[in-house]
Amino acid sequence: MKRFVARLSLVLTVVAPAALGAQAAPAAPEFKVLTVYRESVKPGKGDAHDAHENAWARAVAATKSPKPFLALTAMSGATENWYMSPYTDWADLEKTNKANADNAALVAVNKQYTAPEADYLSDGRLMVLTFREDLSYGGPADLAASRYFVVTRVSIRPGHNTEYVENRRMVKAAHESVKAADKYSMWQAAAGAPAGTFFIITALKSLAELDQSATIHGTAYIAALGDSTARMKMTANQAAAIVSSQTDIFAFAPQQSVPPPAWVTADPGYWQRKAAPKKTP
Repeated sequence: MKRFVARLSLVLTVVAPAALGAQAAPAAPEFKVLTVYRESVKPGKGDAHDAHENAWARAVAATKSPKPFLALTAMSGATENWYMSPYTDWADLEKTNKANADNAALVAVNKQYTAPEADYLSDGRLMVLTFREDLSYGGPADLAASRYFVVTRVSIRPGHNTEYVENRRMVKAAHESVKAADKYSMWQAAAGAPAGTFFIITALKSLAELDQSATIHGTAYIAALGDSTARMKMTANQAAAIVSSQTDIFAFAPQQSVPPPAWVTADPGYWQRKAAPKKTP
């Protein structure tokens, strides 16, 4: 989990930058800054790392830290664990980091669990992302009932953000036109990742929702993107702007998370923390 001053400040709301667990979208997004700590797990160390993170999260929860966080494990791509936390703004991030640094119990937990991470990880990176409300669609997701994130990482060629943003606005407009059933949030890297890195994040309650994509983005949606001239413009923008794009699926890891109490109340069978395993004599 890394250092808490730089990372326990990681909670959730990736797909729904409204209040954690809230169902109705506020007039303006409550959370505009998101921290994501990415851990690259060494081959063969997955089970041991998971056990370590489960114990770390259990110890954090016992400190009564005011900030929850959401843990994810990669189901595709590189073997990674992500730990996420949202903030109202940069000032809120600074305030939380200071509170964590002043929390003696939390500092002690951090000291205990940080050093063993070297046995399990080959790399770690803290990213700070900012919410792009203008490019997001669908309002807040029900994260307490969700189990997966689909994350698309897009790298933009220097000097070509304008073309990419134009395309994403056209995509959002098409979704709004047909009242598409899916939801997604857009985030732009502000620190810890190359400039021009965007993340499109969608919450899923089940992987079966992926089977609906072709229907949601069917004939009516394609027509809403515009005529052949508009679609040719989108193709040209994409060719000019995008260096690379990769989509991966992440599963929620409830035992490595410290969820908000509302989530535990909503689905205790999933979010309730399990008792620590008994140590063998």
